[in-house]
Amino acid sequence: MDVKEQIKRSISIVDVVSLYINLKPAGRYLKALCPFHEEKTPSFFIMPEKNTYTCYGCNRFGDVFTFIQEIENISFSESINFLIEKFNIPVDKTFNKTSVKKDDYLNINEIVLKYFKDNLFNSDEGKKALEYLKNRGINSDSIELFSLGYAKNKWDGLYIYLKEKSCDIKKTVELGLIIKNEKGHLYDRFRGRIIIPIFSESGRIIAFGGRTLLKDKSKYLNSPDTPLYKKGKYLYGFNFSKKFIREKGESILVEGYFDVISLFQNGVKNVVASLGTALTDSQIYTLKRFSDNIYMFYDNDKAGISAIIRGIGEMFEQNVYPRIISYKDLKDPDEFIKKRGVKEFNKLIDESFDAFSFLLNKADLDFNWRTNPEKIRDAIEYIKSFIYKMKDPVVQVQYIRRAADYFKVDEEEFKIIRKGFSKNNSQAKELKLSVAEKDFLEVIVKMPELIPEIKDLFNEEIMSVLVSKNILNLIFQNYNYKTNEIDDYKKLSEEMMESEREVFNKIFREKDNIKKNKIEFEEKIKYSFMKFQDKLNEKKISEINKKIRIAERENNLNIIRDLVKIKTQYIKDKHKQQ
Repeated sequence: MDVKEQIKRSISIVDVVSLYINLKPAGRYLKALCPFHEEKTPSFFIMPEKNTYTCYGCNRFGDVFTFIQEIENISFSESINFLIEKFNIPVDKTFNKTSVKKDDYLNINEIVLKYFKDNLFNSDEGKKALEYLKNRGINSDSIELFSLGYAKNKWDGLYIYLKEKSCDIKKTVELGLIIKNEKGHLYDRFRGRIIIPIFSESGRIIAFGGRTLLKDKSKYLNSPDTPLYKKGKYLYGFNFSKKFIREKGESILVEGYFDVISLFQNGVKNVVASLGTALTDSQIYTLKRFSDNIYMFYDNDKAGISAIIRGIGEMFEQNVYPRIISYKDLKDPDEFIKKRGVKEFNKLIDESFDAFSFLLNKADLDFNWRTNPEKIRDAIEYIKSFIYKMKDPVVQVQYIRRAADYFKVDEEEFKIIRKGFSKNNSQAKELKLSVAEKDFLEVIVKMPELIPEIKDLFNEEIMSVLVSKNILNLIFQNYNYKTNEIDDYKKLSEEMMESEREVFNKIFREKDNIKKNKIEFEEKIKYSFMKFQDKLNEKKISEINKKIRIAERENNLNIIRDLVKIKTQYIKDKHKQQ
């Protein structure tokens, strides 16, 4: 019997798929929301008798191997090894596990983690790092569970170690562990930092985060996008907490690594963090697969409140209606759980606000419309912007009624605007920005003096793939080179379409909550521009694919050959940028 058959006889498709999504009975089958595409109604079905799955929404189908290949983004041979290790499957001695080649990048990350852990426990600097963790209340069990480590304050500590281990240095650069500067010099990304490994859903090391112990402007530093890791796709701690989220039917969403570690250590185990990025559709959908009941437990400051509000908007768009945990006097969940304990935390859960109540309270505070009645219009417009993010019209009507009752106005106040958001009105259609575009706009609105350095990079080709191209053009046109400022923000926003103005005004309102950090901003600009170029390459590849199909119909081999060469070059360029 070959290895493939041994695996199939040892585990069922249900065992494998239930690691990733919540399955519900559907007659002879089991159903769930598809993990491969976003949907509201389950179209993903498991057929236990055949040991296969099918999604009628995105037309994916297959067996245990196909599923693992798709969801873990690995090869067939790697899926075999993955399943053997995950389910501890005994295989014939004739099977040589070493023949199943592990991903080189994952191997490097494992080697690197050993280095960081060894630094933590077996170096003088590591003793100070352990003392820091102890002072933060992190015990030895948590240090072990979350595989915490330490990066020495050296420019080449990891680099020398990796060379001694005969690692492919080019791959370590691609993983963001080693940085190559313009002169070709190589040095460590993480220096003088507590290291927090970031795991995939199945527990594989895909990236690292670092908390500085030095006087560094960047308190936290994370791996960049790599062949293994994409910002905004993963949730920190999800590999540990998904089992508990499924059991409890609810998740606690926090912002930071140590929020997760402290809560988990103190018994709140259904907790995840958004990895320092604005909450994304992908992260919400990951949580939604296990439960719609999401509690937002964010930092107790302006930035935390702003992040909650952004997150509520993102969740409303996915028909998720979170609850908000509110607390006083303490700065973050990490501090709260240490000082108040799990009993007080459970009280916070019971006293939590539904997201819409939170927004109504925010409108009261921001516009003070009860004392200043002339501000009621602004407060209503603020709440409307969230109501129209809701995709389900039945739910939307209920919230319109609730808002109208709260403000003591007619429901028509909301319905009039609603007409402007009809699908036939292209100008009022909601502007959906990528994370990269949103980050880029936030940076140049907060720090417009960077505009002269980057403006010339935005040619017609790059602009053609940006949803925010009109906003950017207006910003560039209204930049004053003498004052290094953008002239008249109000006038600028008036020149935009309604959907553009809504996005721009939101970013402008929140700019004071963003700390000014030139180094961090420049990194964001580089990352965003790389994403823009990536999007342009995808557009060009798509156009070439169309031409190839036409040439294939005409059986024009010369044109096909030329087009394939051009396409290959674009693909190479794309991978260079990643």
